[in-house]
Amino acid sequence: MPNETNIADKLGSGLDQPFGHVARVGYAAVAYVAEVMPAAFYRMAPSGVSLALLTIQREGGSDGNVAELDQIFDEVIAAGRSLAKAGVDVVVLGGRPVILRRGMAGAEALMKELSAEFGVPVLSDATAQARAYRALGSKRIATAHPFLNEENARHEGQIRDMGFEPAGALGYGSTRIALSSLAPRTALDLARRLLKEHPEADTLLFPCPHWYVVDAIQPIEDEFGVDVVSNFQAMLWDALSTLGLRQPITGFGRLLREFPAPL
Repeated sequence: MPNETNIADKLGSGLDQPFGHVARVGYAAVAYVAEVMPAAFYRMAPSGVSLALLTIQREGGSDGNVAELDQIFDEVIAAGRSLAKAGVDVVVLGGRPVILRRGMAGAEALMKELSAEFGVPVLSDATAQARAYRALGSKRIATAHPFLNEENARHEGQIRDMGFEPAGALGYGSTRIALSSLAPRTALDLARRLLKEHPEADTLLFPCPHWYVVDAIQPIEDEFGVDVVSNFQAMLWDALSTLGLRQPITGFGRLLREFPAPL
């Protein structure tokens, strides 16, 4: 059997540091399962930054009726409250259609209100994306999403709600249950198709955090000369910036590499 003392010596002070000893990011996710999201987080996040995750399970589309959106909203807020109680350093609320149901101004106001209530900064994936666009100087945003093309108009509408110009949207045709089984190449191929159809785009959005797009971000930026914003990349950037952790992170797009401060 291995010598436990020698193992402890090799690990050094790592045994004395709690998980997430630099920062703990809490995320309230709206998903069927949250399988690929943690993998994406730990690919991008600096050492010592951890993810505390609570999932509000949903199987169907994200454009439900008012009653369903109200229920999801209440569950997201309750999850955020639980994460704050658990002692995370920043809370991020997922579910862009839910957070934006009162518009961007309403979402920003809600984040301030909840930050005061929870006692820690509260962000959302929707507000993080808007801040990322402003920091990058985005004007025309194309959306490559994993769902049916029937959702294109909704995605373009959300870009307008954030105050930017949509430059086309294209769906892969997946369901929320099947997201975890999609190969990373699906994101790369879909983004290439969309940007060839819409050369006017200066920014590409991958809006879903449960679709594994990590390995498509830098190749698309290099190939097309556009900025790429993904849901989880923008969330991580906003959370780290809010906590004052501004070191460059390479390999996942200009947003994390140049790390401009949120506006």
